[in-house]
Amino acid sequence: LLARHDVAVRNLARIEGHGQADYYRAQALSALERYADAGAAYEAAAKNGYDPIQCALCRAGTIRLGGDIDAADQLLADSSREGATRAEYSYQKGCILADRGDSFGAIEYFERAVDMDPHHAGALFRLAGENNLLGNDDDAINLYERSLSRPPFFKGALINLGLLYEDSENYSAAAFCFRRVLEVYPNDERAQLYLKDIEASSD
Repeated sequence: LLARHDVAVRNLARIEGHGQADYYRAQALSALERYADAGAAYEAAAKNGYDPIQCALCRAGTIRLGGDIDAADQLLADSSREGATRAEYSYQKGCILADRGDSFGAIEYFERAVDMDPHHAGALFRLAGENNLLGNDDDAINLYERSLSRPPFFKGALINLGLLYEDSENYSAAAFCFRRVLEVYPNDERAQLYLKDIEASSD
């Protein structure tokens, strides 16, 4: 939860035969972009008693992030009988469609995910991004704000929201977003640059 993923992996790896530990180890590995290891950890989680459908859906995400979109899509299809009623399924399907360039199809699935789980941070983040690309700034702002209403928080959501606030001349809110990023990532060059722009424009 504190984004200390390397420490999390080391500690969770010491716990054997525990599905929940395997599941969160998989999430930490995915955050470290160790997608093959994350997929194996999701498989171990299912074997050791964690929700097997959730594990399969998340494993499809690691396969997609690892670059094999077709295999990820096939795993989703194999899980669709039990998984299609879950927000995670629609989120992963939306990500696949977005990667294939089908923006409107992706939006449809991200909206389904948010309808099923109004606090699905990943779906809110990706839906906001798609609306941002289409120029629907007000919708994008609303969705980014919703994605930041509870953890996990996406740094990209704060950066993008700050830029949208800046475009709408809401400079104090934009500055807040960039300062919040710098509290956790003090050397983030984009946040530093954007905050300087805000300070210059308000001088």
